[in-house]
Amino acid sequence: MFSRLVSGGFSPLRRAMSSVSHINPLLGVNVAAKFPVARAAPAPKAQKRDWAIAHFRQLPVSHKKLRVVANLVPGLYVREAMLQLEFCRKNMAVFVKNAIDSAVNNAVQRYALDRNRLVVETAVVTKGSMNKGIIYKSKGRAGRKKMRKSHLRVCVRQVTVEELTKTRFYSRWRQAAKMLAVPWEERVKDLPRYQPVPGYEPGERRIPLMPVTPRGG
Repeated sequence: MFSRLVSGGFSPLRRAMSSVSHINPLLGVNVAAKFPVARAAPAPKAQKRDWAIAHFRQLPVSHKKLRVVANLVPGLYVREAMLQLEFCRKNMAVFVKNAIDSAVNNAVQRYALDRNRLVVETAVVTKGSMNKGIIYKSKGRAGRKKMRKSHLRVCVRQVTVEELTKTRFYSRWRQAAKMLAVPWEERVKDLPRYQPVPGYEPGERRIPLMPVTPRGG
Protein backbone atom coordinates (compact mmCIF):
# COMPACT_ATOMS: atom_id res chain seq x y z
CA MET A 1 0.00 0.00 0.00
CA PHE A 2 2.79 2.38 0.93
CA SER A 3 4.77 1.51 -2.18
CA ARG A 4 1.74 2.34 -4.34
CA LEU A 5 1.42 5.73 -2.65
CA VAL A 6 5.11 6.46 -3.16
CA SER A 7 5.11 5.34 -6.79
CA GLY A 8 2.75 8.10 -7.77
CA GLY A 9 -0.76 6.94 -6.90
CA PHE A 10 -1.19 9.66 -4.27
CA SER A 11 -0.32 13.04 -5.72
CA PRO A 12 -0.21 15.10 -2.43
CA LEU A 13 2.45 12.81 -1.03
CA ARG A 14 4.38 13.00 -4.27
CA ARG A 15 4.26 16.80 -4.25
CA ALA A 16 5.44 16.86 -0.64
CA MET A 17 8.34 14.53 -1.45
CA SER A 18 9.35 16.62 -4.44
CA SER A 19 10.28 19.49 -2.13
CA VAL A 20 12.89 17.35 -0.32
CA SER A 21 16.42 17.78 -1.60
CA HIS A 22 18.25 15.06 0.39
CA ILE A 23 18.11 11.28 0.69
CA ASN A 24 15.15 10.03 2.71
CA PRO A 25 16.49 7.64 5.38
CA LEU A 26 13.22 5.65 5.52
CA LEU A 27 13.09 4.83 1.81
CA GLY A 28 16.77 4.96 0.96
CA VAL A 29 16.22 6.75 -2.35
CA ASN A 30 17.26 10.12 -3.57
CA VAL A 31 13.94 11.96 -3.76
CA ALA A 32 15.43 14.96 -5.56
CA ALA A 33 16.75 12.74 -8.35
CA LYS A 34 13.49 10.79 -8.70
CA PHE A 35 11.16 13.77 -8.54
CA PRO A 36 13.06 16.85 -9.79
CA VAL A 37 11.74 20.20 -8.66
CA ALA A 38 10.51 22.46 -11.48
CA ARG A 39 12.70 25.51 -11.96
CA ALA A 40 11.26 29.00 -12.16
CA ALA A 41 11.00 30.58 -15.58
CA PRO A 42 13.69 33.18 -16.32
CA ALA A 43 12.65 36.79 -15.99
CA PRO A 44 11.90 38.49 -19.31
CA LYS A 45 14.59 40.84 -20.59
CA ALA A 46 13.92 44.55 -20.55
CA GLN A 47 12.84 45.93 -23.90
CA LYS A 48 15.29 48.30 -25.54
CA ARG A 49 13.54 51.02 -27.50
CA ASP A 50 14.01 54.68 -28.19
CA TRP A 51 10.54 55.93 -27.22
CA ALA A 52 8.25 56.05 -24.19
CA ILE A 53 4.67 57.08 -23.56
CA ALA A 54 2.45 58.47 -20.81
CA HIS A 55 -1.30 57.99 -20.93
CA PHE A 56 -3.52 60.19 -18.76
CA ARG A 57 -7.15 59.12 -18.64
CA GLN A 58 -10.37 60.90 -17.67
CA LEU A 59 -8.98 64.42 -17.46
CA PRO A 60 -11.67 66.89 -16.35
CA VAL A 61 -11.60 68.98 -19.53
CA SER A 62 -13.27 68.86 -22.92
CA HIS A 63 -11.32 67.21 -25.72
CA LYS A 64 -11.75 70.26 -27.94
CA LYS A 65 -10.17 72.60 -25.39
CA LEU A 66 -7.35 70.20 -24.55
CA ARG A 67 -6.52 69.54 -28.21
CA VAL A 68 -5.80 73.24 -28.79
CA VAL A 69 -2.99 73.13 -26.19
CA ALA A 70 -1.75 69.66 -27.08
CA ASN A 71 -1.15 70.70 -30.70
CA LEU A 72 1.54 73.16 -29.56
CA VAL A 73 4.14 70.59 -28.47
CA PRO A 74 4.59 67.87 -31.16
CA GLY A 75 7.96 68.19 -32.87
CA LEU A 76 9.52 70.28 -30.10
CA TYR A 77 12.47 69.56 -27.85
CA VAL A 78 11.19 68.47 -24.45
CA ARG A 79 12.56 71.46 -22.54
CA GLU A 80 11.32 73.85 -25.21
CA ALA A 81 7.87 72.28 -25.03
CA MET A 82 7.80 72.69 -21.25
CA LEU A 83 8.86 76.32 -21.69
CA GLN A 84 6.08 76.97 -24.21
CA LEU A 85 3.48 75.49 -21.86
CA GLU A 86 4.85 77.42 -18.88
CA PHE A 87 3.76 80.70 -20.47
CA CYS A 88 0.53 79.36 -21.98
CA ARG A 89 -2.53 81.14 -20.66
CA LYS A 90 -4.76 78.07 -20.93
CA ASN A 91 -5.43 76.30 -17.64
CA MET A 92 -5.28 72.83 -19.21
CA ALA A 93 -1.62 73.40 -20.12
CA VAL A 94 -0.82 71.90 -16.69
CA PHE A 95 -2.22 68.53 -17.84
CA VAL A 96 0.02 68.51 -20.91
CA LYS A 97 3.06 69.47 -18.84
CA ASN A 98 2.42 66.65 -16.38
CA ALA A 99 2.00 64.17 -19.23
CA ILE A 100 5.29 65.22 -20.85
CA ASP A 101 7.11 65.03 -17.52
CA SER A 102 5.70 61.55 -16.88
CA ALA A 103 6.73 60.36 -20.35
CA VAL A 104 10.26 61.69 -19.82
CA ASN A 105 10.54 59.91 -16.47
CA ASN A 106 9.37 56.66 -18.07
CA ALA A 107 11.97 57.03 -20.81
CA VAL A 108 14.80 57.65 -18.35
CA GLN A 109 13.89 55.12 -15.66
CA ARG A 110 12.53 52.21 -17.72
CA TYR A 111 14.54 52.40 -20.93
CA ALA A 112 17.64 54.38 -19.84
CA LEU A 113 17.24 57.03 -22.54
CA ASP A 114 19.10 60.32 -22.62
CA ARG A 115 17.00 63.12 -21.17
CA ASN A 116 18.83 65.75 -23.23
CA ARG A 117 17.90 64.14 -26.58
CA LEU A 118 14.16 63.60 -26.15
CA VAL A 119 11.64 65.13 -28.54
CA VAL A 120 7.86 65.15 -28.20
CA GLU A 121 6.77 62.80 -30.97
CA THR A 122 2.97 62.92 -30.63
CA ALA A 123 0.32 64.32 -28.30
CA VAL A 124 -3.02 62.63 -29.02
CA VAL A 125 -6.29 63.73 -27.40
CA THR A 126 -9.38 61.50 -27.50
CA LYS A 127 -12.84 61.63 -26.01
CA GLY A 128 -13.49 60.33 -22.52
CA SER A 129 -16.66 59.72 -20.59
CA MET A 130 -19.46 62.28 -20.30
CA ASN A 131 -21.59 63.01 -17.27
CA LYS A 132 -24.85 64.91 -17.33
CA GLY A 133 -25.92 67.37 -14.68
CA ILE A 134 -28.50 70.02 -13.97
CA ILE A 135 -27.94 73.71 -14.58
CA TYR A 136 -30.38 75.99 -12.77
CA LYS A 137 -31.76 79.05 -14.53
CA SER A 138 -33.98 81.95 -13.67
CA LYS A 139 -37.75 81.81 -13.06
CA GLY A 140 -37.57 78.31 -11.60
CA ARG A 141 -36.35 76.68 -14.79
CA ALA A 142 -33.57 74.15 -15.21
CA GLY A 143 -31.56 72.74 -18.07
CA ARG A 144 -29.09 69.97 -18.76
CA LYS A 145 -25.34 70.44 -18.88
CA LYS A 146 -22.72 68.03 -20.15
CA MET A 147 -19.49 67.52 -18.22
CA ARG A 148 -17.00 66.02 -20.67
CA LYS A 149 -13.70 64.28 -19.99
CA SER A 150 -10.82 63.40 -22.26
CA HIS A 151 -7.75 61.15 -22.57
CA LEU A 152 -4.24 62.40 -23.31
CA ARG A 153 -1.44 60.23 -24.72
CA VAL A 154 2.04 61.75 -25.07
CA CYS A 155 4.94 59.97 -26.77
CA VAL A 156 8.56 61.10 -26.52
CA ARG A 157 11.38 59.75 -28.69
CA GLN A 158 15.14 59.86 -28.46
CA VAL A 159 16.79 61.35 -31.54
CA THR A 160 20.31 62.04 -32.66
CA VAL A 161 22.06 65.33 -32.12
CA GLU A 162 21.65 66.23 -35.80
CA GLU A 163 17.90 65.65 -35.66
CA LEU A 164 17.68 67.57 -32.40
CA THR A 165 19.25 70.67 -33.88
CA LYS A 166 16.67 70.67 -36.69
CA THR A 167 13.65 70.84 -34.38
CA ARG A 168 11.60 74.00 -34.14
CA PHE A 169 12.89 76.80 -31.88
CA TYR A 170 15.94 74.76 -30.84
CA SER A 171 18.29 77.61 -31.74
CA ARG A 172 16.33 79.89 -29.44
CA TRP A 173 16.54 77.34 -26.63
CA ARG A 174 20.29 76.96 -27.17
CA GLN A 175 20.76 80.70 -26.78
CA ALA A 176 18.65 80.69 -23.63
CA ALA A 177 20.67 77.78 -22.22
CA LYS A 178 23.90 79.68 -22.77
CA MET A 179 22.45 82.73 -21.05
CA LEU A 180 21.23 80.71 -18.06
CA ALA A 181 24.68 79.14 -17.66
CA VAL A 182 26.10 82.57 -16.82
CA PRO A 183 25.78 83.59 -13.14
CA TRP A 184 23.13 86.17 -12.36
CA GLU A 185 25.60 88.81 -11.17
CA GLU A 186 27.42 88.75 -14.52
CA ARG A 187 24.21 88.56 -16.51
CA VAL A 188 22.87 91.77 -14.96
CA LYS A 189 25.81 93.74 -16.36
CA ASP A 190 24.66 93.02 -19.93
CA LEU A 191 21.13 94.32 -19.28
CA PRO A 192 21.17 98.07 -19.99
CA ARG A 193 17.64 98.78 -18.70
CA TYR A 194 17.77 96.64 -15.59
CA GLN A 195 17.29 98.49 -12.33
CA PRO A 196 17.99 96.42 -9.23
CA VAL A 197 15.24 96.32 -6.65
CA PRO A 198 16.44 96.79 -3.07
CA GLY A 199 15.92 93.71 -0.95
CA TYR A 200 15.32 91.40 -3.92
CA GLU A 201 17.51 88.45 -4.86
CA PRO A 202 16.82 86.15 -7.85
CA GLY A 203 15.42 82.79 -6.82
CA GLU A 204 13.84 84.09 -3.63
CA ARG A 205 10.20 84.97 -3.12
CA ARG A 206 9.56 88.68 -3.19
CA ILE A 207 7.54 89.87 -0.19
CA PRO A 208 6.25 93.44 -0.29
CA LEU A 209 7.25 95.55 2.66
CA MET A 210 4.20 96.88 4.52
CA PRO A 211 4.50 100.20 6.30
CA VAL A 212 4.47 99.87 10.06
CA THR A 213 2.46 102.45 11.96
CA PRO A 214 3.29 103.01 15.62
CA ARG A 215 0.56 102.27 18.09
CA GLY A 216 -0.92 104.94 20.24
CA GLY A 217 0.61 107.67 18.08
